[in-house]
Amino acid sequence: MPSRNFVAFDPLTILNRLRDVEYMVVGGFAAVLYGAPTITGDLDIMPHAEEKNIARLGGVLATLHTVIREPRSTGRRLEVTTDLLKETAASATFGGQVRTHTAAGPLDILWRLHDGRGYADLVGRSCLLTEDELRVRVMGLDDLIEVKTAIGRPQDRAALPYLQEIRRRG
Repeated sequence: MPSRNFVAFDPLTILNRLRDVEYMVVGGFAAVLYGAPTITGDLDIMPHAEEKNIARLGGVLATLHTVIREPRSTGRRLEVTTDLLKETAASATFGGQVRTHTAAGPLDILWRLHDGRGYADLVGRSCLLTEDELRVRVMGLDDLIEVKTAIGRPQDRAALPYLQEIRRRG
């Protein structure tokens, strides 16, 4: 039985709320958007770390009642604010991220990848997917394969053959 804190993962709600924020989807949900038949329990995004964009992101996160998920605190719920986002974006070097929980499920905000690349480094090779009113920028397939290969967790290794086949079929 789920805990009292359980919220169903609803990535479409999060993506719809982010419509005025400049970001790209990275990680496991990016693999799903490319067509990999894998499962993920959170949404990973990499926002453009520009002040006005961070302010827009902070506003969206407020409407989603977003709190810090990890590192776990002493039980105190730390709300995600624009100031906290600015602080973490400014201090992010390699792998900077904020792991949060929203009213629509887990959302991880990555400012940089493990190798130091950020939004500006990746956006030129990204892909824009559209469905009706929803427009979602997704990390480029080659970059996604490169990241999943380098990280090498079991879930990354499981997605790789599918992503490589998707790339091969082009």
